[in-house]
Amino acid sequence: MSSTIDILNRMLGVYNASLVSYIKYAEPWVAYGQEESMALVKDAIEDQERSVKVLGERILELGGIVQPGAYPLTFTSFHDVSLDYLLNVLLVTQQDDIDVILQCVNSLEVDTRDRAIAEEILGNAQAHLETFQEIVSGETADAS
Repeated sequence: MSSTIDILNRMLGVYNASLVSYIKYAEPWVAYGQEESMALVKDAIEDQERSVKVLGERILELGGIVQPGAYPLTFTSFHDVSLDYLLNVLLVTQQDDIDVILQCVNSLEVDTRDRAIAEEILGNAQAHLETFQEIVSGETADAS
């Protein structure tokens, strides 16, 4: 990875075209009692959208062109699946996204605004993964 703009665009592409981001179009089937779990997933979606906006604005500030990436075609198979099924897939894809984001963070210069933005996004991605793990393991208190 060469320039800061390239690195930030890589992060933006990963985050913007992630499965978390795609879920808003897939509308998983939510069983009775899983409403809180779905609300947590929607919180992650909104958080990612905010992060994509921050990255896009920073890329533009640096004089770059925003490259949002594209969803993998395999995501189309996730329409109308259960939230339980989707969460198990999310555990894998979210970890993959974190791995790429971590590489991007490590490629940025230390003690810069861009590195701080990237580290915050990495922290958010890791927090979302933990939330998904808690939901899958049943540690969240769903409404009964």
